[in-house]
Amino acid sequence: MKDRLIHGAIANEQFRLFAVETTQLVQKTRDLHDLYPLPAIMMGRLMTAAALMSGEMKSPASEVSIRIDAEGELKGALVIASQTGNLRGYAYVPDFWADDPEDNFLVGKHLGKGLFTVIKQRNSQITYQGSVELVSGEIGSDLAEYYNQSEQTPTAVNLGVLIDRDAKVRAAGGVLIQQLPSADPEIADRINSNMANTPNISDLMDMGLKMEEILEKFILKGLEWKIYSESELNYSCTCSKERFADALALLGREELESMKEGIAPVCHYCNTAYEFSADDIADILARPELS
Repeated sequence: MKDRLIHGAIANEQFRLFAVETTQLVQKTRDLHDLYPLPAIMMGRLMTAAALMSGEMKSPASEVSIRIDAEGELKGALVIASQTGNLRGYAYVPDFWADDPEDNFLVGKHLGKGLFTVIKQRNSQITYQGSVELVSGEIGSDLAEYYNQSEQTPTAVNLGVLIDRDAKVRAAGGVLIQQLPSADPEIADRINSNMANTPNISDLMDMGLKMEEILEKFILKGLEWKIYSESELNYSCTCSKERFADALALLGREELESMKEGIAPVCHYCNTAYEFSADDIADILARPELS
């Protein structure tokens, strides 16, 4: 079954609802980058968070990025989601392993202090950037804090990633609910209470429940809600040899001449290597802007 984003509303449009199933997306991320368990959990949560945020975007040319820069050994990561449901990303330390096996589930402990940054772009131009200090480093509470601080939007977030001992992603998903200015505070309290009493989303998914069932039976129990739309989510990189050539041209003539025998840069997002022969470098050096 394909990963998907659900967009809806709660209580006669007093709350915005976004929910995602991201199991295949997280598995693809883990496999592409050969992630160890803790980086895989961190990336799974970040991918799920970015997928949820992508539901807010209106223009097909829009992207939202989440970047974590932390002082701990795990360092952080960068993920990018487009309005069309394509995501990509990478962990700064993909092979991090804690000596204590139990610690390989504690993302926040190994991120430590740091910043949670959201960047919004349209047509490759930055339209917004905001940062908050990491609250817990467990991603869900950090995303909620970002909305509360930077966008002044009361937001509840629930993220789940379940990985087995063989690094197989058994289930991943999440829910994001935003309170609008006219919302009834009693309904907000009920949603928060339901969220707090909901078992881990990935555990429920692993038991065979679909996202609609999780919403109806747990998170939105006793509330009126509806779905507006549903769309697919995929891991998809935008790299190409032409894009790498353009990036190399920006390095300038002197640095390019130091690579005249050829190079093979690797994309951070998908680990694709692009071979640039001596002739390829000569072609870049021949561009008018480098003459």
